[in-house]
Amino acid sequence: MFGGGNKVKLGDSTYQKAKVAAGILGCTIEEFVERAVESEADKAISQTSSKEPTKEEVDEIAKQLQGLGYLE
Repeated sequence: MFGGGNKVKLGDSTYQKAKVAAGILGCTIEEFVERAVESEADKAISQTSSKEPTKEEVDEIAKQLQGLGYLE
C-alpha cells in the first residue's frame, strides 16, 4: 500500500498535528495521511462532478452546438 515512491512534504506544524492525530486513532502517520487525503479528494470530486449546470451554461452550450450545426 505504501512505498510506491510517492512523497508529499508537510510543514512541520502539519506533520506534528498529523502525528498526534494518528496516535489518537492508533494508526501510522502514513495511514492517517492517506485516509485524510482520500476523504478530502472524494469530497472535492463529488462536489464538482455532481454540480448541476446553470441556465447560462446550458444556454452557452446550446449556442455552441447550434453554431456547429448539431442543433437547429
